[in-house]
Amino acid sequence: MQNLLMLLVAAGSSSLCACTAQPQVHAERPRAVIVVQKPRGEPGDFTICPDGRVLVYPAAHPQSCS
Repeated sequence: MQNLLMLLVAAGSSSLCACTAQPQVHAERPRAVIVVQKPRGEPGDFTICPDGRVLVYPAAHPQSCS
């Protein structure tokens, strides 16, 4: 009878150890996604002027800072 009790205790403790020894699964954080879409209409361009202004214009009609 004592051998049966010792066997049950040993089996219970070994199964408990097996459960805690399994690797943990970590959830990955979602990554940000940047989507680039082609603009509608005419393609454009921009110029940054020395005084800090930003000129945005159609590519077919470029502008200068003067």
